Amino acid sequence: MYGQWLVRFNKSIVCILLIFCGGANASPPSHIVGNWLSQQTDHIEILQINDDHSYLQIGLDLQAPDNSFAEWGYFNLSNTKAFSELPLSISFNPTFSNNPTKGFITLLTQRNQSHVYLNSDASRLQLNMDTLGDNSIDNVIEYQQLEPREIEGYWYNQEYDDLYAVLMLENGLYVQLQINFEHDDELTGMEWGQYQHQSDSGEVYFQTQYDDNQQTGFSRYGEIASAAFNVKLHDDQLIFLLDHNEDGIIDTFSRLMRKN
Repeated sequence: MYGQWLVRFNKSIVCILLIFCGGANASPPSHIVGNWLSQQTDHIEILQINDDHSYLQIGLDLQAPDNSFAEWGYFNLSNTKAFSELPLSISFNPTFSNNPTKGFITLLTQRNQSHVYLNSDASRLQLNMDTLGDNSIDNVIEYQQLEPREIEGYWYNQEYDDLYAVLMLENGLYVQLQINFEHDDELTGMEWGQYQHQSDSGEVYFQTQYDDNQQTGFSRYGEIASAAFNVKLHDDQLIFLLDHNEDGIIDTFSRLMRKN
């Protein structure tokens, strides 16, 4: 738990080199755009690369939940001749983080000599990290494309100065994230836990395991959160319905769009 949720980095950048056919474009190459998932026994990481040059990085620590993190920012692509087989560099500019000891932000310290090289195809994204800056890869993180199925995938609603997103994974984990771009900590929070989906009734039950702001997310409903949300799929929209007092009247309505 950290006292200040939003950490701003106006001048810092992280450089990553990409490999793909072609040069730097105004838009990122389509095969690096998407939601990418890396799963380990005790750690899950999601990296979202968007065609508007924004990115989202989420890390879930299953053993020590307080080490979980979310990071958001923007990137720029440019050509490089540093390595003949890696013709494109990408500069990450984090604009906030809820845990500056984790994520790409850790590469921004003045003493850190890390360089990260990226290989990708339509279904795989690989970060090859040279942590000592000696042209030797000593850490590799591999991501697989997160394929949307039914209610599984990344759902979002971005309006005004907020990003609201729900990520539902095949293994029964969910992440709920709300970020206020005006830096209002009361409107910014992250939670994750387990969910159960009853496909015949359309009901979804959420059980929170980590929450850094009880004023946002599903947990703010208190005891109601143990009750079922009813979800409906309509094209690429996921609609959440909640009857707070079970009187047959919908009290909470939320419409989210699928992304990537």
